[in-house]
Amino acid sequence: MYQYAAQNRHATGNFRLRYRILMIASVLLLAATVLLTITTISGNSFRARTREQYTQAMSSNVSNAISVVSRMDSVTVSTTSQRLGVIRQYVYAMEQVNRISIQMFGEGQGRYVPDDAFTALYQDLDNYETLVQSAKSSTVETRELLITHLKLVQGYITGTLVS
Repeated sequence: MYQYAAQNRHATGNFRLRYRILMIASVLLLAATVLLTITTISGNSFRARTREQYTQAMSSNVSNAISVVSRMDSVTVSTTSQRLGVIRQYVYAMEQVNRISIQMFGEGQGRYVPDDAFTALYQDLDNYETLVQSAKSSTVETRELLITHLKLVQGYITGTLVS
């Protein structure tokens, strides 16, 4: 009789210890789940805001570049080289944002514009600069080609074109 009571008390003590350990483990697991959920939501929010800021920067740069090109005359003037330099800065800024986005989000989700588009824009700018320096021919065709390429880049950024 006494032996049974001692075993029962011992078993009850083990049960309580196991119950406490199980409760502590459950609370720790719940806390870890909550922290992981908060961290994941925070990370996703950060990615979304970053992507939105990159999109805004790209859109702003391409809009500004289109605006500058649109205001350029077909006749070469003394400020044309300066304006081409400003456009080149906008294109360079877009290229850098594109590269940073690819590094952060990967090739699939991070790329706004294909590399060929930047190559074409730089080629257009070089051709325009050559025409301005020679001052022998009209720059209308090159200007229109530059605007066309910038509008294509704008389409990639807004999502109407897919690379």
